[in-house]
Amino acid sequence: MGGISLLMKELSSTDQDVLHLMSEGFADHEICVRLRISMHALTRALKRIETRAAVETDDAGRHYERALKMRAQRLNTSLAARLHALMDAIPQAVLIIDGRTGAIREFNQLACALFGYSREELRSLTVEDLVPETLRDVHVAYRLAFLGSLRKREMGYHPPIFGVRQDGSEIEMAIALTATTADDDVMVVCTERTGWIAGRSPKAALQPKGH
Repeated sequence: MGGISLLMKELSSTDQDVLHLMSEGFADHEICVRLRISMHALTRALKRIETRAAVETDDAGRHYERALKMRAQRLNTSLAARLHALMDAIPQAVLIIDGRTGAIREFNQLACALFGYSREELRSLTVEDLVPETLRDVHVAYRLAFLGSLRKREMGYHPPIFGVRQDGSEIEMAIALTATTADDDVMVVCTERTGWIAGRSPKAALQPKGH
């Protein structure tokens, strides 16, 4: 405890309050409200605490690391909640796929409805399970190639793409794909092609791609 006491002693009263609240599990915005400081001021305080902990005793360092880990967990939980809310607001089925393994990481409720699976069932599948059996092997190659290209595929005029529902029926789909360099995840936005065409204006539906 001596190291922690020394760390606290070397910090300003505001920085001590920040460390205490962070250790208690308060979120960043809650800390700002309680201490009446800006987010920028909180960021500076965290940097000072981190710098001080790096040169102090093992106890102080461990105390800070625990607080930092709790903060990271809160941020991840908050980001996940925002992602799910955003996905559920999109009017198409959305899947987030591990581009390397094909595992389905996240999805919205419309994806469950489109493919006829419960959330528990869909969570245990890979994207290849949603592809007609005769195309699954080649789809793996397509998936890896897309991940390597890091390009976007806009929803629109492409060769026919088919998915398969839980009951075995096939559906022609319009899809859009996107990936980033941050990780191997690929976001898939998909809808029944007939519904997508019906949702466009007659002029747009007939206009060739690129115009």
